[in-house]
Amino acid sequence: MSRALALLVGLAGLAGVSGRAAPAPTIAQSAPGRFEIAALNAKDAESVAAQAEECWQWLTLPLELPERFSTPVFVRLVPAAEWGDAAPFRVIVEPGGVVSVRLNWSAQMPESFLRRALVQSLLIRLAVAQHGVSEKLAAPLWLELGCVEWWRTHAAPAQLDALKFISARLAPPPLGEILRWARGEPEPAALVAGAAWLLAWLQAESGRADEWTAMLRQLLAGEQGDRVLAANFPGRFASDAERELWWQTGWHHLRRARALPALEAAESREALAGLARFTFAAGEQDVVTPLATVLAHTREPIVDEERRRRASELARLLPVLHPFYRNAGLSLAEVFAARPPTAPAQAVLVAAFERDWAEARELEVATRAALDALEKP
Repeated sequence: MSRALALLVGLAGLAGVSGRAAPAPTIAQSAPGRFEIAALNAKDAESVAAQAEECWQWLTLPLELPERFSTPVFVRLVPAAEWGDAAPFRVIVEPGGVVSVRLNWSAQMPESFLRRALVQSLLIRLAVAQHGVSEKLAAPLWLELGCVEWWRTHAAPAQLDALKFISARLAPPPLGEILRWARGEPEPAALVAGAAWLLAWLQAESGRADEWTAMLRQLLAGEQGDRVLAANFPGRFASDAERELWWQTGWHHLRRARALPALEAAESREALAGLARFTFAAGEQDVVTPLATVLAHTREPIVDEERRRRASELARLLPVLHPFYRNAGLSLAEVFAARPPTAPAQAVLVAAFERDWAEARELEVATRAALDALEKP
């Protein structure tokens, strides 16, 4: 029995035990090899799938995610009436390396719980991909909350301003408290803000030696945060006092940065690529559908609803897109906003987006090559 089918059978069994009439179980997928959601309600499954894809898009850069995993993270939305666990969600690693997450699901479930469940399961899936199944695998609490804050502040730039405002009234928490923060302990605002700034600071300090990449890999393997920080960021500090000064410098530098919230080129590329890519089921396989084909079917209710959702998400992204990708974002917005009656008009819109997209990629590649050449001895 396939994993997806097993999830459906399990949900159907819950519906039968409860004795209540329930919608037919359904499966929704964010993208192949990423997240797969099983739920009794198709609308709930599609809603969580959209959140899961947004999670993947925003965390691709800090977590250096692959295009896809060999098996996705299986998300199971369990009706609240059938939930018997004290925790709002539970991430499970099975012996074969399959990662799943069960959520106590209801329409009133706080978005913060959903985001944490998706982030924690994604971190564990990345750990399995890098290290295989092991009892030592870990998703440190500070890293989980840092990723949630990264997602939240990048998806809604006004939240970055709010984080800066809150941080101005707080003292930087000791770095050791953040790195040794254990699950089940209180989660004060200072430590949550510290997790957010620490994640950003470690990436800002990472250079050609890919210090952050190595540190992330070791953290997911269950190694102690203090030790891997010292091992992977040599030369930044020589004592505990110097380490705290280095960390406090990063905290104040990031919170005082006056630049308007904006995405890096790679982040903009990932976000636009996700919005422009449509995947539909064709039999037992998922097929990427050309943008022109999607436009030709926008009068179909399901396609039109998805077009409207993506248009709304893109409108939120446009102000923060990297300059290289601004024209491509505007062209894609025209694709989503219009419903041209003729195939030639559709072709013009799609061609404009593809041209702007190609130019943006060319600019990004050329700029990176020039910077790499300047950094060479």
